Amino acid sequence: MSYCALMLAGLLRASICCVLLAVVWPARVDAMSCTVLSSASVRYGTYEAFSAIPLDSAGAISFRCTSVIDGDLVSLQLGRDGSGRFIPRAMRGGDARLEYNLFLDAARSIVWGDGTSGTSAYTVHPADGQTVSVPVYGRVWPRQNVPAGTYDDVVVLTVLY
Repeated sequence: MSYCALMLAGLLRASICCVLLAVVWPARVDAMSCTVLSSASVRYGTYEAFSAIPLDSAGAISFRCTSVIDGDLVSLQLGRDGSGRFIPRAMRGGDARLEYNLFLDAARSIVWGDGTSGTSAYTVHPADGQTVSVPVYGRVWPRQNVPAGTYDDVVVLTVLY
């Protein structure tokens, strides 16, 4: 057999294997689907620039998944801040930056991100049709000498399933 014939025979065998695999493991007809029901903002209120105490707040994200089977997994990932960072994130007020972060735990020790750069994502095996409410813990670091004003940031939530 020539080299070309061997290559063709190898490709044909590979194609047959793929067809057999498709027959043995059919695709799920009722694939899991998830919907974000709400995301309550983390609002900090008035920040005292010279306070030695951090300013803490909390919000929540609620979602529901349907057609869930054993082993299905959902991951909620929070994106970087407007400057492209996780640690620390920063809200902007004009040219000023007010550093803060978002956390998975009430102790505010696990930075919520996408699992890279020292962050962790929220991961759960959801129950079919049940609403899942996930708290979002926020903290603005103390003693940041910033001018009075309104500070905000937008963080993108990504739901992977």
